[in-house]
Amino acid sequence: MARAYNSHSDAHSIMRRIARSLLGLLIGGAAVAAALTAVVVGGYYYVEPGLPHAEQLRDVQFQEPLRVYSRDGRLIQQYGPKRAPVDYEEIPEVLVRALVAAEDDRFFEHIGFDIPRTAYAIVNYLIARGDERPRGSSTITQQVAREYFLNQEVSLERKFKEWILALRIEAEFTKEEILELFFNTTFFGQNSYGVAAAAQTYFGKELGELTLSEAAILAGIPWGPSIANPIYSRENAARRRAYVLGRMRELGYVNEVEYRAALAEPISGERHGVEMQLDAPYIAEMVRLEMLRKFGDSAYTAGLKVTATVDSRLQEAAQAALRQGLIDYDQRHGYRGPIRRLELPPVTDAKEADGAPDGAFDEERLREALADYPPLVGFEAGVVLHADAVQAEVYLPSRGRVTIGLPAVAWAAPQLNEKGAVGARPDEVSDVLARGDIVRFTTLEDGSLQLAQLPEVQGAFVALDPSDGAIVALSGGFDFYLDSYNRATQSNRQPGSSFKPFVYSAALENGFTVATIVNDAPITIEDPVLETVWKPENYEKRFYGYVRLREALIHSINTASVRVILKAGIMNTVRHLQKFGFDEVALPPNAALALGVGGVSPLELAAGYAVFANGGFRVTPYFIDRIENAAGEVLYQAQPAFACGDCVEVPAGDEEPALIEDVTELYPPMRLAPRAISPQNAYLVTDMLHDAAGPGGTGARARRELGRLDIAGKTGTTNDLRDAWFAGFNPDVVAAAWVGFNFNRPLGGREQGAVTALPIWTAFMKEALEGVPERTFEEPPGIVTVRINPENGLVASGANPNTIFEKFRIGHLPEREPDAAFPTHDLPASPEGPATQPREIF
Repeated sequence: MARAYNSHSDAHSIMRRIARSLLGLLIGGAAVAAALTAVVVGGYYYVEPGLPHAEQLRDVQFQEPLRVYSRDGRLIQQYGPKRAPVDYEEIPEVLVRALVAAEDDRFFEHIGFDIPRTAYAIVNYLIARGDERPRGSSTITQQVAREYFLNQEVSLERKFKEWILALRIEAEFTKEEILELFFNTTFFGQNSYGVAAAAQTYFGKELGELTLSEAAILAGIPWGPSIANPIYSRENAARRRAYVLGRMRELGYVNEVEYRAALAEPISGERHGVEMQLDAPYIAEMVRLEMLRKFGDSAYTAGLKVTATVDSRLQEAAQAALRQGLIDYDQRHGYRGPIRRLELPPVTDAKEADGAPDGAFDEERLREALADYPPLVGFEAGVVLHADAVQAEVYLPSRGRVTIGLPAVAWAAPQLNEKGAVGARPDEVSDVLARGDIVRFTTLEDGSLQLAQLPEVQGAFVALDPSDGAIVALSGGFDFYLDSYNRATQSNRQPGSSFKPFVYSAALENGFTVATIVNDAPITIEDPVLETVWKPENYEKRFYGYVRLREALIHSINTASVRVILKAGIMNTVRHLQKFGFDEVALPPNAALALGVGGVSPLELAAGYAVFANGGFRVTPYFIDRIENAAGEVLYQAQPAFACGDCVEVPAGDEEPALIEDVTELYPPMRLAPRAISPQNAYLVTDMLHDAAGPGGTGARARRELGRLDIAGKTGTTNDLRDAWFAGFNPDVVAAAWVGFNFNRPLGGREQGAVTALPIWTAFMKEALEGVPERTFEEPPGIVTVRINPENGLVASGANPNTIFEKFRIGHLPEREPDAAFPTHDLPASPEGPATQPREIF
């Protein structure tokens, strides 16, 4: 019976036996050469027909990362493989020599593969056992062939393919072009593809800045990219560097002095890379997700360049304002204690008495303990070595042993409970710090240290261009790398009184004027469905009696606002507010809507306020301005709908601009935003918000600190002080700030929009409006200013000395006080007659 066998494995077995016999009998003889020739010729004809042509490399597309830039050209983030293709002329000679010495010293002489090395490789392959297959021996050209056309399988067939492709590549490309391909495509570890990306990753340098030592390190990495790079192992990198430098010395590329100097150069295991020029991680993540949605995984490798709408100056101002605001809140609510306490050996009394160094000080141990607490947002962790009444000695990895005094911990009154109770301010340093405490510090502008802690409270900030909805600044939390949840876009929090301007806008469309009198008195509302009774209260726990609508908004009077929505009509109000873009989550159909009990994100609130800022148009927020491919061709250009009061209005399309390839189609005529409310309505609400941000208003601090009049805005504080808001604008920018806890716990006593959120908004606007000329809020046609009696909201008679000026829409004036000497026909009026308003609404 014929024996069944595996032809492939038996052929290898036969070839191994033949090779061993030949080696045993005819080493150095012609038979070996003949046998090898037969193997090569046979292998060639076996694999050649199915191989690709080398000219395909002419069309190769390098995988390049997705890059995100601000609108003024600053790099925010990049995603995907680190790669930066370079031309051969940009590669320094020292790097070329290092690579040739390490990988292929006969590169400039051989035909694609090195015959002696190839013969050696074949023999070794045939005589080695299956689990001891030798690797290596490939020339640079062979490695290029394998990178583009083959895989990492260890087999004789793959080797044949590699040789043939190497020959084809050598016939198609010059040696310099082959090296360019190698340098641009080889994996150098740590997600770095190509030598330019590797130089940035490991040294933070351009290729032309590399030292001989650094060039040798890079040239040694392709041997084992994952284990020979200096970030993974400085020891492995040093061994490979020594090998490369030794080969360079043998080949005469460097002399003895250069060799020894490079060998002695320290190796850093730090991670470098392309420097991010703008801290905007929340926007970067929004872009990444959108690119992934549109392009799939190819978004990471197609070399897309995305220009976001954020402005670097405004983004930096927003990030700094939000962080400082949250730190300020956190410090107002006390010190929570050390991160951890490290057990340190006691210091002897003798050492303390004579001031000698701490014998228990073990820097290596302290570094190891602090390794679990890396620097975050400018906060560095340190260990307290000693603390007494006057000072403390602290060890910081970046500074060593440092002495601090009472000013460094002066804010750190102990936090007594989560409700905001705080103990007394410290009188001594030792009231706050103790030996072994691991705590964080921040460096102040004068270089001094201050005790710090990561805030538990969170916040968000967003700023828009009201003319088209472009997001010019956005931060979704204290730090993206601690918590990537984007509260600016993803949260749904109660806006509180910051929502009242929309309710008052609805009131102006349903029978009210800014002078309408509302009775701020206790009110009880029964809910027959839920069988509950609701008694809204004012923040100050008092009532103001009869007030004008303007006063009710300026002073944020809750019960008056509830009466307004009941009189205007709840569903009338809901329908009006839908025009601002608010959804059902934001618009619960009940009287509590007047107090902002729905859910909105800071972005949604800012977009709503943009309607007032731009004269009544609903703009759609957007964050991507342009997308280009790796060749610089524009794939997408944002086509926002603009607010334009002087333009001829045309129907605005609801569809989003699609990604298109034809650049000639990118610039259609300007799209106009749909009108949400009349310009007169927008102006009257803006005028009330202008007063709310002025003296006597809840947002008075805004105008006082900014020192300019073109500011309008409104505070917001929710029930039990769980959310604090400020939203406001000038004609050029609209912004919203929110502060609260992730799990919706109260912020604590006295924390409200004016105290907690307004300072964040003000700090941002101070930078945003720096150098921007002051602009008045433009009054549209159809507005008239008349004198009224502030006591009853009616147009004042000529005999009344107690009058103020008020603004109204023409045709929506209140009645005039009776006065025969001053007839009402002197005033503008509606064709249907004056809009009579009762003295008391409800």
